Amino acid sequence: MMVLILAHCLQLVVVQVTLLLADSLQKLSMLQSIKLDGCPVTCSGLKALGNWCVSLRELSLSKCLGVTDEGLSSLVTKHKDLRKLDITCCRKITHVSISHIANSCAFLTSLGMESCSLVPREAFVLIGERCLFLEELDLTDNEIDNEGLPFLPNSG
Repeated sequence: MMVLILAHCLQLVVVQVTLLLADSLQKLSMLQSIKLDGCPVTCSGLKALGNWCVSLRELSLSKCLGVTDEGLSSLVTKHKDLRKLDITCCRKITHVSISHIANSCAFLTSLGMESCSLVPREAFVLIGERCLFLEELDLTDNEIDNEGLPFLPNSG
């Protein structure tokens, strides 16, 4: 499995996943796993990753500044075979991203979305209805309550 890990690369002077970095990734279309934890990203960088990393199965954007509904939604709609997604502490995403994830990534087995505070509890119903293969789901510090739990997969 081809993996790219740039996690916690903030020490570098100009480390942003921008169109420039994503352009160099075009040559790595066989990448299956990308971990950008803690890196600042841009909308155009996420869109480029979505366009060029056609074999992507695992994506970790935990604690990445700059992850927005527009960038994340664009990426996940192009990767219907995505199996693992970590968007922990991506504090700018809303129900829009969750809707795109639920509608596009039905085969997810792992979804980490701890502390996604702008996502309303109603969005979790979509996850329960559409992501039926989830084995791991982290909803720590989110707007989920006992009424929403039955809608999640395997919570019966």
